[in-house]
Amino acid sequence: MTDNTPPVLGGLLTQALTDPKLKGLVTHVGEDSLHITGIDQARSWTAGAIARETPVLLVTATGHEAEDLTAELKAMLGDDKVAQFPAYETLPHERLSPAADIVGRRAKVLWDMPRVIVAAARAVCQPVLPAIEPIRVAVDQEADFEDLTQQLVHFAYNHVDMVAGRGEFATRGGIIDVFPTTAQNPVRIEFWGDEVTDIRSFAVADQRTIEELTSVELFPARQLIIDASVAKRADELARTNPSNTTLVQLLTRISEHTHADGEEVLIPVLSDAKYSVLPELTVSYTHLTLPTTPYV
Repeated sequence: MTDNTPPVLGGLLTQALTDPKLKGLVTHVGEDSLHITGIDQARSWTAGAIARETPVLLVTATGHEAEDLTAELKAMLGDDKVAQFPAYETLPHERLSPAADIVGRRAKVLWDMPRVIVAAARAVCQPVLPAIEPIRVAVDQEADFEDLTQQLVHFAYNHVDMVAGRGEFATRGGIIDVFPTTAQNPVRIEFWGDEVTDIRSFAVADQRTIEELTSVELFPARQLIIDASVAKRADELARTNPSNTTLVQLLTRISEHTHADGEEVLIPVLSDAKYSVLPELTVSYTHLTLPTTPYV
């Protein structure tokens, strides 16, 4: 659903751009390097001014700063033009996998490539795989019920009796309940034969409808998408490394198309897709790096 409501501070940003200093600043957009000095309160207005001229990757020192600047820039430019690229909350070699909502939000930013991407330094340093096209479901669209459930499994959604968290789905009759990794609430998709007749978000607690929807996008719940080639390579590696019990157990699960915590560490050897960091994927963007705000 497209929101045509103008941004709350859009008019104020336009007025701010009449300031001689901001007008002079935007004339330098496109230069190889530029050092900008100003008070902290001017950061969002400066970024907003530059974003009016060119797409921007805004790098902050911390996640909290990224969240605050994202909210401020959305108020100036619009929700659909600004997104925060979150950092994984896990360390590279932990036997843990990132949360489904973090994976989904990162995947959505990479696919949408909004005009302004705000990311903390940690998020910028963490490598990513290429963007994956989401599963799209729309009302009055023909779709195969079983095929959709298989696509959800392929995107690492867990099949449960009743959805309660992001990255889960449940089925009954001609209904699929799914909690998208990028949504605040789960959605209920109703089928009549091979046609989607109804999509609506609902509350987990009481199952009551919140909003009628015309479509929904579903992004992956895991970084590693296990296809036939990944499973085959995992099986080969398990056979050639029999002395490492922990590694063999992990590879065996992947070879059986089953996800396991900590599988992300094996992505470089299981996938042919290129690992990149965010600046490499935003070469057409103007990169703004903000220093740490000192505490007083």
